[in-house]
Amino acid sequence: MSDLYIKDSSLSINEVIEKLKEAVPNNQFGILHSYDIKQTLAGKGHELTEECHVFEVCNPKVAKDILEKDMNLATVLPCRISVYTQDGATKVGLALPSKHITQLSDADELSSLIDPVEQTLIKIIDQSVV
Repeated sequence: MSDLYIKDSSLSINEVIEKLKEAVPNNQFGILHSYDIKQTLAGKGHELTEECHVFEVCNPKVAKDILEKDMNLATVLPCRISVYTQDGATKVGLALPSKHITQLSDADELSSLIDPVEQTLIKIIDQSVV
């Protein structure tokens, strides 16, 4: 399995973003911040052809539990879901937490915390693309 989970959507980027904004709280997560990368880069004089939005999402209880096991994991929290276009196709994806967090920490019982988070994030993406 890849370290990324990416799904294509026949919906517009704005439609996917609206569905994502509904799916996140419906799955007990919250959106902490969102970034319009294309707009940010344009404001700094760099034009990006494709659309790119990044959403930082978090389940506060799980984040607390993970940080209590290994505070160094603050470097990869919160989780990020990206909504972007590539060659005219709308895509939604994330770097799978089970892949990078377990490479960064050997704290006990992390997988029991991360696996359900990853499954929920995948569910959020799946709900956003249809």
